Amino acid sequence: MNFIAFSVKSQTTVKGKIIDKQTRQPIPAVTITLPEIKAKTFSSGDGNFKIFTNKQVSMITFSAIGYKTFNYFLPKKGDYQLTIELDETFNTLNNVNITAARKTKRYSNKNNPAVELIRNVIANRDKNRKQQNNDVVYKQYEKLNLSLSMKRDQLRSSSIIRKFPFLLRTADSLKRQGKALIPLFMRERLSLCLETKNSENDRNQVLGEKQSRIDQYFDEEGIDEYLTQIYQHVDIYDNDIGIGSQRFLSPIASLAPELYKYFIADTLKDVKPNVVRLMFSPRNKQDQLFMGEMRIPLNGDYAVADVTLTLNEDVNLNFVNDFEVNIIYKKDEEGKYYIAKSVTDMGLGLFKDKYNLFGSRTLLTTDYRFTPKNFVFPTQNPVLSKNKVDKTFERPEGLTSLEQNAYNNIDSLKKSPKFKRMAAISALVLTGYQKAGPIDIGPVGSFYSFNQIEGTRIRLSARTNIDFSDKVVLEGHVARGMKDKKWKYAISAAYSFKPEGPLHFPIHSFTVKHSYETQIPGQDLNFIEDDNFLLSFKRGVNDKWLYNRKWSGEYFRELESHISFRLGYRNQELDPTGGLVFQPVSALDPVDRLNLSEFTSELRWAPNEQFYQGKRFRRPIKNGYPIFTLRASAGVKGFLKGDYNYQNVSLHIFKRLFVAPFGYSDITMEGGMVFGKVPFPLLAIHRANQTYSYQNQSYNLMNFMEFMSDRYASINIDHSLNGVILNKIPLIKRLQLREMASLKVLYGGITYKNKPENNTDLYRFATNNDGAQTSFALGNAPYMEGSLGIGNIFKLLRVDYVMRFSYLNQPNVTRSGIRAKIHVDF
Repeated sequence: MNFIAFSVKSQTTVKGKIIDKQTRQPIPAVTITLPEIKAKTFSSGDGNFKIFTNKQVSMITFSAIGYKTFNYFLPKKGDYQLTIELDETFNTLNNVNITAARKTKRYSNKNNPAVELIRNVIANRDKNRKQQNNDVVYKQYEKLNLSLSMKRDQLRSSSIIRKFPFLLRTADSLKRQGKALIPLFMRERLSLCLETKNSENDRNQVLGEKQSRIDQYFDEEGIDEYLTQIYQHVDIYDNDIGIGSQRFLSPIASLAPELYKYFIADTLKDVKPNVVRLMFSPRNKQDQLFMGEMRIPLNGDYAVADVTLTLNEDVNLNFVNDFEVNIIYKKDEEGKYYIAKSVTDMGLGLFKDKYNLFGSRTLLTTDYRFTPKNFVFPTQNPVLSKNKVDKTFERPEGLTSLEQNAYNNIDSLKKSPKFKRMAAISALVLTGYQKAGPIDIGPVGSFYSFNQIEGTRIRLSARTNIDFSDKVVLEGHVARGMKDKKWKYAISAAYSFKPEGPLHFPIHSFTVKHSYETQIPGQDLNFIEDDNFLLSFKRGVNDKWLYNRKWSGEYFRELESHISFRLGYRNQELDPTGGLVFQPVSALDPVDRLNLSEFTSELRWAPNEQFYQGKRFRRPIKNGYPIFTLRASAGVKGFLKGDYNYQNVSLHIFKRLFVAPFGYSDITMEGGMVFGKVPFPLLAIHRANQTYSYQNQSYNLMNFMEFMSDRYASINIDHSLNGVILNKIPLIKRLQLREMASLKVLYGGITYKNKPENNTDLYRFATNNDGAQTSFALGNAPYMEGSLGIGNIFKLLRVDYVMRFSYLNQPNVTRSGIRAKIHVDF
């Protein structure tokens, strides 16, 4: 079957790679000449090249030192994807004495004109980058296309093609060398953007949007957010650039000359002003750095006019098999450079030679202008606001055949029963929920678990989905322990005061809950179900539990400024079970139940926070901005059976600190105080972890209920080096492992009034079966533990060797151990 590529303009486009015919290694800096039009360019550091011309050419010449010159003949205009193989030149030498000499001059920044030029670019970077001294308004057009990529010779034998043969008609085999692309996804969006001196006043209005949608099994809004995070905004004027969750140092960052190599490839003198083509590559090809070339006009600005960024194949980056970004900058009225157009191409997949996804994201800026003082940003289009999608917007550039076919293919797939079955199975694997009309059944990971109190635990849970209601979410479960013979249950209802749903930013909702469940004191698993099967496996004794009957209501409001607050009330009946006993010091009989009546509040500020946003889920993206959370609660004695008066205040601060190219640190600081005389269940019971999984926010070698405080402060530092060391070790670097290290420090204590030995009406601290105390207050020394780990094992596993540094003489202490967790990252 013949495949045809369509071109917007009548031009010759030649792309490809130049390799050594014998070693199959790429050849950099090859001179590529079009002799008929006297044009010349060079291959990049990884041997890639591109040629675009509207003129008629019939031959391309490839020449490099140490290789035979090779001429490639073009029969006609069109698009070409080539692999050029060059032969080495060999000279026979007779009767010649050869002495040892250095083959190449060692690279140095000293007396290097390329480095002198880049230092000038760095010195003028802030002057040239877009900074809003004036308000500007512009239109931004975005299109994102995803295609299934496979080897061309596998196309006809592909099981996907056999199931959906109509896809073969739309396959493109010319865009990527040796690959066939089958278009599957297309998204377009046209927005009106306002940027101001004060970024808090920036505005963005979607004028039109079109997308190929399945609208049956997948939460496509969530998929959109993942794709936006993967295909991030790329600007060389930023100090570091994101790819997925990783950060790469820009070649014009202040530290760049110490980590990059720079070469002047050519000076284009047929344009005014003259333009320097500057090539760059990492000094160490495994480092998280770019390679490519930039063009710098010699007009005195020392600004980058356009740039191409690629990655070395040895970079420790998961799932990305191909990567290339092309950015064109324009100069505004104030002399600042803004992105006029950028194209990001990226291949995503687990295996290079199997099925992959190949995506291309284009951003195009038009109508860029300063706004007059009396400019008023228009209000939202009421038609668009109601229907959410306007498919009639005018594109600033046309669609290729590959992009247009993405719309057509999805329309055909939605009608296929085979595809519907595949989509349902995929959704179950990815989300853990099975859709059944207006109900989602799951998560399946909590259907079965076990513990020392309940024995085998069977649970059935479900929630409503968008088919049930946009504004109301009902969720609940029932569970039964085979050992304690008790039924547990939970039910909740959330109502959104906004039509977009209860989880869409900014949230404005009210939630009520009622439950009767088991709980380990001090354990509050915010992101994992308490009865998740993987958390059933625990070390040591785990017999101190509560039966918790709870009623709660909460009002939650988020503001556009990313300030949010919660106001709520909860009433709890805590019944100790197993080895946990509420035994007052002054009484012979233990207390059967502790009643709490508590008003709660939370104030949170997360500047520039981003989310993976779906219809029924929302997860924060760690983007380098800090998050501050202030919580306060107050118990009221006598109100709805409350047993104690107390106040609890805590402050939590989180920040991800990027130190490209040396990885990043997740830093968490927390402090809190409990006011009032209270028994130990109402103190701050520090979160311990007795499972074999590694938990970032827990103390992995602390026992459950081992330490508690009414005054405490802590810091947790978890650093990922992203392979900076391991990537330089022969053989090991092929595994693409990443180094991890953590340190956790906790200071705390219990004041005089809350120690049972000083107040006989308080409960005795927990003991084991032999009567030995197992719960303690922290002394003058802090609790400390640390870990050294290896991440990215098989691209999904992190394993840490964890060490405990203090309080080693406590009963049943584990001083060190191996912990693991599933951790999938780019």
